[in-house]
Amino acid sequence: MTVVDVDARTLLLIDDDAALRTRLARAFEARGLLVTTASTFDEAIARAKDDPPELALVDLRLPGGSGIEVVRELHAADPSTTIIVLTGYGSIATAVESMRSGATTYLTKPVDLKQFRSVVASAVQGTGATPAPRAPRGGPAPRNQTADASTST
Repeated sequence: MTVVDVDARTLLLIDDDAALRTRLARAFEARGLLVTTASTFDEAIARAKDDPPELALVDLRLPGGSGIEVVRELHAADPSTTIIVLTGYGSIATAVESMRSGATTYLTKPVDLKQFRSVVASAVQGTGATPAPRAPRGGPAPRNQTADASTST
């Protein structure tokens, strides 16, 4: 399956590397996701609080703060958000802390786009089903609905 099959329609892409951020944003927009980007800690927190995404890609090292804190904020804003940490500075300690903070998946750079798409699909499928569809902001919550789901620096 491809990322097109993923039920998540909104992606918050947080990375201070402009070239990577642009490349990933274009790739996921081409597959039908609504992509919002952030390049700093403050931007990421503001976007996460303003409109929590269904899927988030978070770099651990950001200007102004820690990606781990962004993961915590995203998880607090909406525990159903699928959070993927992508970092060039991976360690066992940060992997454990990321997962405990609410991340679904932890990847180290470089990662190719095909591999990343596969991880995105698998992360969303983690429980065997994608997250239930969300109601528009301020609208009623959806009822018991589930749907089947299935990058290089």
